[in-house]
This record gives sequence, structure tokens and C-alpha cells, in this order.
Amino acid sequence: MPDETFVLVGYFHSEEHYEWIKRNRLYNFRMGSGAGSLVLDKETVCANFLLLHTKGHKVSGEFWRIVGEGPTVFSKEDMIKKGYPHPSQVHYLLIQLEPVMDPEFQGLSWDFRRLKGYSPGRASAFPFTCSLAELMRHKIR
Repeated sequence: MPDETFVLVGYFHSEEHYEWIKRNRLYNFRMGSGAGSLVLDKETVCANFLLLHTKGHKVSGEFWRIVGEGPTVFSKEDMIKKGYPHPSQVHYLLIQLEPVMDPEFQGLSWDFRRLKGYSPGRASAFPFTCSLAELMRHKIR
């Protein structure tokens, strides 16, 4: 049911950050009311997948499955202990990840800039959620 399956679209700010995500199989979101903080609506909380992108990307094939019992709050000190590069926030919301191995997703990339939740410029780093159906309409082989 792709219309009821949701995908978080998140940003990594450096190769060092991306390596941390892969090594720990965790992705972190800012918490609070500031710009770039994650909105915890129904679609976000129920998301099954995460698509990652970074500055200069026009498409992304960095597709991960969200696993675990739900998001966890980490303090700045927790992030330092986990080896997170340059934590700047007091608290973060973390989700657990695993690589997506489903054959129907292998070899695909997506033009995330065409998703309705995407914003250009500095706001391109802000997380948003889309349905799997919307994401699949923008797939690239």
C-alpha cells in the first residue's frame, strides 16, 4: 500500500556525517522549534523508509529501512559518546536503520527535488515526509 507507506527525506551535511550514519546505522534529526527541526506528524512517526541526500545531489539512491521500536532522544553528550561529528544541538531524535535489500528497490535512484515537500536553497536540508507512491513516481533507473 504505497499511499499508506511513508518515506522520510533527510539530509547529511558531510562525508564524515554520512560515514557516521552508515557505521552506526542511525540517523539524527534536530529537535525543538527552530528551522530544520523535524515535525512529528502521523506520516513522519509512521515512516518506514529514509531517503538521504546532500548538497549538490540532484538524485539519490541512499535508501534505508527504518527499524527498531521508534525514535530515541539522545543528548549532545550521548552523541559525542557515539562519535557524532560536531554536535551542535542540546538534543537529537534518532532512528535506527538497516539497508534496504528488497529487489524492487535495487539499482534505483529518485529525483527528490521533484517531491512536493522539497524546498530549494538552505531549506533543502530540512527533513520532510512523502508517501512511497509519490517517491516511486520520481524514480530513475
